[in-house]
Amino acid sequence: MKYFIVCSFLTLLLLTAGNQTFAQPSGGNAVIVQNLERAFPDNGTMAEFDSLTHLFQTKVWDKNPHVISHKTIRHWWGNDNRDVIEITEVKTWEDIPIAMEKNNELFMAAWSTKEARDVFNKAYNKYFTGKHSDEIYQEVMFGN
Repeated sequence: MKYFIVCSFLTLLLLTAGNQTFAQPSGGNAVIVQNLERAFPDNGTMAEFDSLTHLFQTKVWDKNPHVISHKTIRHWWGNDNRDVIEITEVKTWEDIPIAMEKNNELFMAAWSTKEARDVFNKAYNKYFTGKHSDEIYQEVMFGN
């Protein structure tokens, strides 16, 4: 599943990057933005995509105590109708790998067998091309 793969990669990257990477100035919350390119499979529907996205939201994101908020948004109006954007807010830079690790645990618990995970991943992954970008932002804080 894209979430599982990306989260695992992000966790590995952050854990191996070294202590200097974690030296961030105090400020607002950390915000992870992932822009995914949507595919339009012949054997898919927006109702199925929405249902699968909702399942992951309720079984993983909503149960993660390290995530302040998470939204999945998709293109509504404009040039490129392939965009699906995931916006995840956590308290600090250090909470990013912790939250992603917890997501992996929650995913494994929600789809507790390899077969169940494979079925979910196959159904969900058909809606994406594999192209994506990842950014991490910090909320701007104004004054004290």
